[in-house]
Amino acid sequence: MKKLIKNTMAGVMAAAMLTSLAACGSSGSGSGSASTTSTGTAETSESAPITGGTLKVTLSEEPGEGDALGNALDTWAAETGNTVEKIIISHDDMRTKFPSMAKNKDLPDLCATTFLHQLYPDEFVDMSTVLDLSMFNENALKLVGKSYTSDTITGVPEQYTTTCIFYNKDAFEAAGIEAPTIEDPWTWDELYENAAILQEKAGVKYGFAADVSRARYDILMYANGGSIVEADGDTFKVTLNSPQNVSTLERFVQANNEVMPKAIWAGGTTDNPVEYFKNGDAAILLSGSWNYNTFSSEITSFDFGVIPSPMGSTCQSAIIGGSALAIPKDAENVELAEQFIQWLYGDDHSNYQDYLQLHKGLSVMNDVSYQPETDKAKEDFAIMQNETNYVTDTFMTDEASSWRTYKDAEYRDALERAVAGEVTAQEALDTFAAELAEASGWEMAY
Repeated sequence: MKKLIKNTMAGVMAAAMLTSLAACGSSGSGSGSASTTSTGTAETSESAPITGGTLKVTLSEEPGEGDALGNALDTWAAETGNTVEKIIISHDDMRTKFPSMAKNKDLPDLCATTFLHQLYPDEFVDMSTVLDLSMFNENALKLVGKSYTSDTITGVPEQYTTTCIFYNKDAFEAAGIEAPTIEDPWTWDELYENAAILQEKAGVKYGFAADVSRARYDILMYANGGSIVEADGDTFKVTLNSPQNVSTLERFVQANNEVMPKAIWAGGTTDNPVEYFKNGDAAILLSGSWNYNTFSSEITSFDFGVIPSPMGSTCQSAIIGGSALAIPKDAENVELAEQFIQWLYGDDHSNYQDYLQLHKGLSVMNDVSYQPETDKAKEDFAIMQNETNYVTDTFMTDEASSWRTYKDAEYRDALERAVAGEVTAQEALDTFAAELAEASGWEMAY
């Protein structure tokens, strides 16, 4: 099996493909998907449909009754006269088991994965030979489907999520606060200021809460023009301790002291801020689109909604993620896997629309969207879909560097120490920047 390329030249090759994104993403007010990619149209197979075959598919968990992908696989099998063998391998185990499967020539025909196709691109089919990729959201293709080391799309996006901000409508009304809109978003300073008003006038314990994830904190960093690294010729420089990053962390520490449940980010409790929002203790929550359907079914004591990400000193920012469907080149039934992919994302998109209605999530396709039953949900999903336009090229460069292969958990530890008051923001970021530079061999920019 071809080895994963980890050197910095490979990372910059991926970074070089990012120039089509604006530095701070689209600032447009529309709720549609990002513009289509320039990837060419596939020359799909014209051979007769296969029947009586068995498609081996790896999934990270056993699909339940309402699982969208599991349902799609079963429907396809019933319609085409094929069978599906579902192989359950946990997300963590896939990293070690896939190389063994390749070595033993025991590969699945189709992988539902978040990273295999990006880590081992030479092992997977170029999806531009299977589908016309212009039908997909461009950011989804680049972040979910693209190889880390080239511009090749090695997985077709399946699931798509974005960070977003939820709010307690009843608390806003009690405090006399009007929610921001896509056309007129808040700044981050305004969010913090209104969080203080919510505590004073709406009777909530905390004005604002955020998932304990460095990825959630990084939204603030990118909005203020910061980054973890920057491209430097054929390598990278560490920029984590830049002046704009230090000031972002200083303001975040202040917010934890004034309007946030400090113990969570300071490492003093394992409480989940999502629960704080659900029980009404926190009026604003920075989390992700994946919570929406759970909130819809579990929050009954107040009305909630979604607001757009605030403006930082430079731009708005969001981080997206998801999973892809990828076909190993050396699988036994490559053509059968291609036929399933073409069925799912076919010309009239009806099968993907059925998938999306069951999944109740954001769409990876430009001309298809989830159709909620209520006007409220339609408005909220329009805002969440629009968040995908705020992905910054600084985030894309950071992702292309694969900096987490050198250091990862230590970053959030540094943030927690700053929030806890053990060190200053400058000291926290200086320390982690030096650790990342030493582990990666990259120079420090500051």
